[in-house]
Amino acid sequence: MRNKLKAANNSDAPWPNSLNAKNQFVGSSIFNRHTLLNFREWAPSNHPKWCVTLKSSLDHLPPARQAEFARIQEVILEELETRIKAEGKARAKRYRLLKLVLFGSFAKGTWFEDSRSGRASDVDLLAIVSHEALTEMSAFWGEVEDRLYSDPLVKRDVSIIVHTLQDVNRQLKDGQYFFSEIIQQGILLFEDGEPDRNGNPKNLLAKPAKPDPTKTLELASGFYTQWKDASETFLEIGREYTHRKEPKLKIAAFQLHQAAESAYRMFLLTTTLYAPGTHHLGKLRNIARTIDGRLDEVWEPPQKPFKRYFELLRRAYVEARYSPSYETTQEILTWQADRIEQLIAIASDLCTERLGRLQAEAN
Repeated sequence: MRNKLKAANNSDAPWPNSLNAKNQFVGSSIFNRHTLLNFREWAPSNHPKWCVTLKSSLDHLPPARQAEFARIQEVILEELETRIKAEGKARAKRYRLLKLVLFGSFAKGTWFEDSRSGRASDVDLLAIVSHEALTEMSAFWGEVEDRLYSDPLVKRDVSIIVHTLQDVNRQLKDGQYFFSEIIQQGILLFEDGEPDRNGNPKNLLAKPAKPDPTKTLELASGFYTQWKDASETFLEIGREYTHRKEPKLKIAAFQLHQAAESAYRMFLLTTTLYAPGTHHLGKLRNIARTIDGRLDEVWEPPQKPFKRYFELLRRAYVEARYSPSYETTQEILTWQADRIEQLIAIASDLCTERLGRLQAEAN
């Protein structure tokens, strides 16, 4: 579920540290602040009318959670700096983390923690980067997420999606729902404030445009048909390999993974026209439940052995095909298939609701 990022200021400048650097260099100016949390975007009056200024306050969160986000920023920046130095290429020195945006339950104020069940909200982050190469470093970002999960000051799932500034702005100008909602509801945790040659802000985000309802309906309808058919087909194949006279359990596990992934893609692409380029079920599940929590009900109760059953499903994309040590049973596969069938049904209902609203807007 985890991924990595990295970016540099320049080959000589110190890397920004959100916890132990009072003097934060931003371009040619020094900003005195104890943390990157809650900082206000500099020189907002210089921002052109086409751009948007993100919220930057975490005052709605208790101090312990604010400290947790400071630690998350510190780890991400530290890992990225280390990776860029290890890269050793001149081009890599120009790589930048331009913005880090919190979205989902912690941004909306709907986060939760249940000490009895152990359930807690995940952290959802959009990393906006300077170069396409940073978006392709999936293994690196996964390692960053793994480190955050094991960090004693964090100890929760952190899901990072990575896109270039150019890509995000293109999506915003098209009125893309997913990115528009992030920009409207998200909270800016970090920004590379280096100015342009004239001392004006750069790395600006476009104001979300109003989407074309007819075009949106056409795209969403196509995604719904494509991925609903795929999810049902993979589920059917998975059940067949589970219950045949001589079961093929690993093949069944992979097919069920594909069924679940397709169900999440159906929901995400139909409702937002966006799905991350990953096969990681944990990440797809997390993004989907930030949009509608009803989808997560199919995996309940969140306790042993069911958490392990989902984890086996998540791992099946790679391990069921390539790992000799991957093991599952007909009982586990049947449980997974039943839950995926429910997932497809709920996701399909939510997609139908969305298409109905789009149809009304198009008319």
